[in-house]
Amino acid sequence: MSQPRIKVAVLYGGVSAEHEVSIVSANSVMENLDKEKFEVIPIKISKDGKFDERKIKSSDIVFPVLHGVGGEDGSLQGYCETVGKPYVGSGVEASALALDKVASKQIWQNLGLPIPSFTFFTKDEWQKNSTQIMRKIIPQVFTSEARRFASKMRLEGSANFLPIFVKPANTGSSIGVTKVREKSQIKRAIAEALKYHDKIIIEEALENIREIEVSVLGNSELIISVPGEILPAEEFYTYDAKYKLDSGLVYPAIISDGKTKEIQKIAEVAYRVLGCRGFARVDLFMKKDEGKIFLNEINTIPGFTKISMYPKLMEVSGISYKELLTKIINLALE
Repeated sequence: MSQPRIKVAVLYGGVSAEHEVSIVSANSVMENLDKEKFEVIPIKISKDGKFDERKIKSSDIVFPVLHGVGGEDGSLQGYCETVGKPYVGSGVEASALALDKVASKQIWQNLGLPIPSFTFFTKDEWQKNSTQIMRKIIPQVFTSEARRFASKMRLEGSANFLPIFVKPANTGSSIGVTKVREKSQIKRAIAEALKYHDKIIIEEALENIREIEVSVLGNSELIISVPGEILPAEEFYTYDAKYKLDSGLVYPAIISDGKTKEIQKIAEVAYRVLGCRGFARVDLFMKKDEGKIFLNEINTIPGFTKISMYPKLMEVSGISYKELLTKIINLALE
């Protein structure tokens, strides 16, 4: 007698600015779930957060395919725990830490993991002390190496400076992110970022770098994929470059075995220290000249579209899309 199929509630849409991306990811997940093992229960969450909670009660497990706030920040995970439903991916605390770029970077920094230098402030602090914050941004963000370079190039104190990223602290898909090359552009970039979150991170924009990603799968025992490389269609991997333009994806990336192991080790430590479970994508930078690695961020619910790096990297590491989804569900059922 065959086993009854597991009822999988696939949640998608949601309240974040990544609503449309979530729909594309979820459609791909639902198409590729093994129909002999799983019965799919689609649950669309509206942009104002409404969904049919009865469908959750009728499911065996929840598969959130929700990017950003409301799905990747621990709130949905907390809901699932309240109603007693198992769910795939990281728990409440790890999800919240990973989405908060400030909190995760502070933890990694304390461990000595290599990250770009950064500073941050809240909306209230900006409204009360914008002049003081502006004075501190450059000294706080740039490393001593960057400042020495700026001084040598006579950039210190001028209108032009080494670039910085201005980011909302908790969005994905580069939403609300601006790469700034002139001090005169900073306030406008901060205003843009504040549309999406009330905590802003200012980060050194590393130059002459390769954008590297690895996929991680597992709870206690991890499978870490070979690295892949993003070839952005714009100056950096913007929302348009991800979803509208013809950015290149190289998988596996052309990287030495030694550097591959270093990247995988950094990804493992970053994943474990935040307490991630199930799956995640770890994004890094690699300097083209010296090969130095910098940790950027972790995505606990990475994109699952047909062009997304997470499933592609797992596929070239020997795990097909269908098999990957089955493994993710089984990891949650552990």
